[in-house]
Amino acid sequence: MISRLILLALLILAPTFALASDHHRSILMITWRGMTPAEHSFIRHLETLGIDAEIEHFDAGRDQTRLAGFLRDRLDDIKSMDLIYLFGTTVTLTVQNFHIDNVPRVFNIVTDPVGVGLASSLERPPQGMTGTKHSLSPDVNLELLFRVYPVKTIAVLFDPRENNAVAEADRLSSAAEKRGISVKRLRFAPDAKEKEIQIAALRPELDDVDAIYVTSSSSFVAHSEALPQIIPEDLVSMGSSSAYVGDGITLVFGSEYEERGQTAAEMAAKILLENVPAHTLPIDEISASEATLYINGNNKAASKLKLDNTQNAVVYK
Repeated sequence: MISRLILLALLILAPTFALASDHHRSILMITWRGMTPAEHSFIRHLETLGIDAEIEHFDAGRDQTRLAGFLRDRLDDIKSMDLIYLFGTTVTLTVQNFHIDNVPRVFNIVTDPVGVGLASSLERPPQGMTGTKHSLSPDVNLELLFRVYPVKTIAVLFDPRENNAVAEADRLSSAAEKRGISVKRLRFAPDAKEKEIQIAALRPELDDVDAIYVTSSSSFVAHSEALPQIIPEDLVSMGSSSAYVGDGITLVFGSEYEERGQTAAEMAAKILLENVPAHTLPIDEISASEATLYINGNNKAASKLKLDNTQNAVVYK
């Protein structure tokens, strides 16, 4: 009798156990510069969505050679994962080169997936992949900047070693020239040995510009202390990433890393729970009207902004 009761209980509970098992997934998380609020938000929101995931984390430490070595050594294991989460442009491009097409990939905090060749358009991601676009397009950023601070000349600071930064600088330059705005392109490698020499050479270049646009670069985030050494306190500076707010940058239009992590988790849930092919999900981009205007309240140049001309939500940090 006891055996029959146990068997009956197991049969009754079997669907419940199966459901829980169905929701258990293996996810590989590859980051470029350690865990950011985007990854913490991604993990938390997966749990909220009911996904029981075993997450393996590998951090490249801003070393592309190290990342490629990991991918080569673990390729068979990686191909058995249920999903791969990718942070940033360099990580996403590197993984793409290994043709892991059988595993769905969700990238996050990629500035310009079309500009760097990841996708032909936001509506058409590559096979097996989708993700979130972190920053607004440079032309949209320029339009939003013009509303609160019209400029006639602008400098564009970028790290020439980062594909996303170069693509962003190119698009910003093109958009500015169409508006009749003079552009001065400034290269900066903050982790190079001659950093101090670079800073000394860059400072005079900003004497005759109205504003400076700082492209999205992992090297700039990792060495954010260098930005105030270059940019005068009274010069309006615009960043393309919310990570720059608080590092001497005057303003940023965009969204928080936490929000992008949540959006990436919702994409992952559709892939894992609803079996939606990753490439059928358009790359997510916040619209100009949805963007928040983040302002560094301690920046002297913030007083120059004409905030009455913006319709975006304003947050001081």
